Amino acid sequence: MKVVGITNPGLMRDNNEDCFLIQREKGLLIVADGMGGHAAGEKASKLAVRTVVSALGDYQGRPEERIKAAITAANGAILAQAAANSALTGMGTTFTLVAVLPDSLVTGHIGDSAAFLIDAEGMLPLTSDHSVSGQLLAAGKITSAEAACHPQRHVLTRALGIDSCVDIEIQRQPWNPGQKLLLCSDGLTEVVSASEIFQVIEGSGELEGKINSLLSLVLERGAPDNVTIILAQL
Repeated sequence: MKVVGITNPGLMRDNNEDCFLIQREKGLLIVADGMGGHAAGEKASKLAVRTVVSALGDYQGRPEERIKAAITAANGAILAQAAANSALTGMGTTFTLVAVLPDSLVTGHIGDSAAFLIDAEGMLPLTSDHSVSGQLLAAGKITSAEAACHPQRHVLTRALGIDSCVDIEIQRQPWNPGQKLLLCSDGLTEVVSASEIFQVIEGSGELEGKINSLLSLVLERGAPDNVTIILAQL
């Protein structure tokens, strides 16, 4: 697997609350988009990634169970740290993890960051959008166009740090050699359309050039949020 990652604070934020991790030798990829403002969101995303990596251990034998338990542990760690420090009250984070196994991908996900499996046939979402607009779209109550400008499109229905009972989405998907895997925070998908992302990723060039092209598109359009992108060639 070839893999590259990049993160940028964007053009309208003072700091970067996103956090990502690439462990190529373990086939582990993570993107977390913190919330809570300034230090709180940044602490939440970093704490989540650190806790999951520590708790996960060797997940090869029972990946779904181990990934769910590790993300649940991260939720508890965030809640405990917020309870111990009033300045961190309300901190939380999205969390999107993909474990690349020999014959399949296992995702552990909560929030509105995203993962996609991409080939010449198109972009297959590996995660759901746990925002108000995303859930309305999934239920068929609004259209894609309405979801893109919905006033509650940034209001999360699920995230780490919100509640002690956390509903983590776990999925398994087969993969084929040559396919690409994209993980990103909504700083990318909010300003670059799926068709544009697909065109860049399925175009010519190396992974580094493609990921830089995606970031350039975000920056050209004002980069209103932090943006994090991981791109892998399976």
